[in-house]
Amino acid sequence: METMNTQSIENAEKVIKNLGGGNDKKLRNSNLELLRILSMITIVSHHFVVNSTVVKQYNYLNPNLNQYFLEVWGMWGKTAINSFILISGYFLCKQTLTWQRYIKLVAQIIFYSVVIHLIFLATGYEPFTLKGIYMSAFRELSYINNGFTASFLTFYAFVPIYNIVIRNINQKQFKLFIIGLVFVMTIAQTIFFAPTMNEPVWYMTLYFIAAYIRLYPNRYTESLKFSSILFIGSVLLAIVSVVFLVFLAYHWQSTFIGEHRYFLVSDSNKLLALVVGLSAFLVAKNTHPFTSKFINTAAAGTFGVLLIHAASDTMRKWLWQDICQVPKLLHSDFGYLVIEASLVPIIVFAVCSFIDYWRRKYLERPFMEWINHF
Repeated sequence: METMNTQSIENAEKVIKNLGGGNDKKLRNSNLELLRILSMITIVSHHFVVNSTVVKQYNYLNPNLNQYFLEVWGMWGKTAINSFILISGYFLCKQTLTWQRYIKLVAQIIFYSVVIHLIFLATGYEPFTLKGIYMSAFRELSYINNGFTASFLTFYAFVPIYNIVIRNINQKQFKLFIIGLVFVMTIAQTIFFAPTMNEPVWYMTLYFIAAYIRLYPNRYTESLKFSSILFIGSVLLAIVSVVFLVFLAYHWQSTFIGEHRYFLVSDSNKLLALVVGLSAFLVAKNTHPFTSKFINTAAAGTFGVLLIHAASDTMRKWLWQDICQVPKLLHSDFGYLVIEASLVPIIVFAVCSFIDYWRRKYLERPFMEWINHF
């Protein structure tokens, strides 16, 4: 079974492309493509909570049931980012990243940033300012290490260098390198409170972890049973850690403790965030392979979903506060809260994925045909 899983993934690598999944019409293994989709829906759910300003209304001295639910519902964004990067690293470590692919990524980012800003200007929702125009085009240059898109763009530019490193060290050196990176980036911050988090460097660390799993499989990384136990156990431990800290804040009447309830799961380099994201990736990789054209098509739009729904502070205010009115849910009927929190991320994903499908078909495809002539 383990050999079959590895061989199936090996076949999938030939056609799976970068973060967005590419436009390849060949049938692809859908295990990791489904994880892309679930990871993005999880990220949208995270934004549903943390970008809506509902967290500003939390009362850690007297939390209600809705607050406990929202704490757990919004805690998985950083873990999902880890799974996202691991998928990219797993395939890119055996590919050649061309400048055309990088241009495609940059063009997609700029397109959504500028177009969405212009729409808000045209509708009068956002006032015209020179700073706004500048930021819509060059926003990411100002958010390196302070936002996923800018940090991913920075990390992505160095993929060819990472692959040179991988090709020129042996397994023992590679293992020691990863152990050193994880100690500095994860153990030092989680256990010794060292402020070591740097997003592009962390994404590089995840890239090397995924590459090692790809190049040097072993009985643990190839075992569905082991990865499933690790995933379930780490998820439960993460939930308990958050709920316990919220309860402790109430019991000891300490707002400080409540504000640090995500200590073990946020940022992405925290220990439980790493274990949950990594184990989810391993479960998807080791599950019996299947192929779904629908899933593969939807997965191709995952990065577009991120760029649309998290395009700017204006978009966040419009979507989560004005349209979804999330802050009101803190004191709403609990059943209504659960239903809206469950459905909205799926609807946001579906709408944004639909938009990105047509962008890829009518804008990106002819643009890349032109670029590829160079």
